[in-house]
Amino acid sequence: MSPVSAPAPQVIVIGGGLAGCSVAWHLASTHRVLLLEQGDHPGGEATAQNAGMLRTMGEDPTERALALRTQAWMEQQASGALAEDFPQSVSTRTGAVLALAHDPAHLTDAVAHLRARGEHLEALSEPAHIAPILSGARLAQAWYQPSARIVDPYALNQGFLAGLRRMGGQLRAGVQAVDVAPGQVTLAGGEVLAAEHVVLATGAWSAQLSARMGIRRSFVPIRRALMHSGPHPLSSPAHPWTWIDDVGVYARPESGGWLMSACDERLDYPAPGPGSQSTVPEATRALLSDKLQRYLPALADARPAGGWTGLRTFAPDRRPALGPDPERAGIWWAAGLGGFGVSCSVGVGQALAAWIRGEQTPWLHAGSVNPGRAHPSRWLIRPDGDLRHAKLASSWPE
Repeated sequence: MSPVSAPAPQVIVIGGGLAGCSVAWHLASTHRVLLLEQGDHPGGEATAQNAGMLRTMGEDPTERALALRTQAWMEQQASGALAEDFPQSVSTRTGAVLALAHDPAHLTDAVAHLRARGEHLEALSEPAHIAPILSGARLAQAWYQPSARIVDPYALNQGFLAGLRRMGGQLRAGVQAVDVAPGQVTLAGGEVLAAEHVVLATGAWSAQLSARMGIRRSFVPIRRALMHSGPHPLSSPAHPWTWIDDVGVYARPESGGWLMSACDERLDYPAPGPGSQSTVPEATRALLSDKLQRYLPALADARPAGGWTGLRTFAPDRRPALGPDPERAGIWWAAGLGGFGVSCSVGVGQALAAWIRGEQTPWLHAGSVNPGRAHPSRWLIRPDGDLRHAKLASSWPE
């Protein structure tokens, strides 16, 4: 007797980072799902380069909506729910301090939104009492958010994959999709896979893939550095992660030292295939040291001991692109999450799964994240992470 072939998938998800794995996990209970990953292991690109801070207090209301869904899920998971796929908690509640050096009104909308949702946010007159690394910092405003969490991106992705397999879904790693059309995906080597829905969670490679599809979706890969220090006396697991948002610098405790970033931005389209991580330029190390001296003087002696750069992918308006492509039936996008991959990951999976099932999402307006929405031909980039120094750019791949 000839072997019985497995039924064709109903959904193919391309991209094994947090967004793709979340979509696959949320759909696997109702659909046959095949997850494709170009690297040897899922989660090796932006997911592996993430600092893990779950931030709900962001500039954009759409990102806040997605992050609030993720935070609620994390709290549920930490309580012991979902143990089949996540036997251990994948996040830790640490609290966070969000601060501003110059513009006290920069996050006013976010504060009002979160407070209206019942989030406790405390305006701090003495921020260093909560976050000792803010000792000596000159700030225009600061808030403490005790519910903020740090997520282990690797553990989260592994849980999604475990659940995908448990529910009968499949993973194929080490394969590259070279062409996508409604109802089918062509792999390098010529193999053609068919499915009713194809979800593109392709991160920094999204612009190139859309161009090969004959459409133009505006995705901008931005390179940013993340560095870690050696042991430091102020580092403690109980210290809240801390972000001075308008000038672009953050730090969170890690292994007795600090994970830190100057929030630098540099346009950088990746080559085909996996491998987007790179080394930190000396100029970026100097930028971080300068920012620590200016804005976090208590960490001025926390010299970067190592680090890496990775790619975060934005739409020009810095809002995610989620949902069906208006020009290609059966093609769905889960891209443009920028620096909010961890924060939005669960919300993205919930939204895409709901829409593919034909369900509504009262908590997220689908039109606000429409992948086909109009974008300006020029967009703002923040080379040194400081909002005051943002510049207009207009570079697109051919």
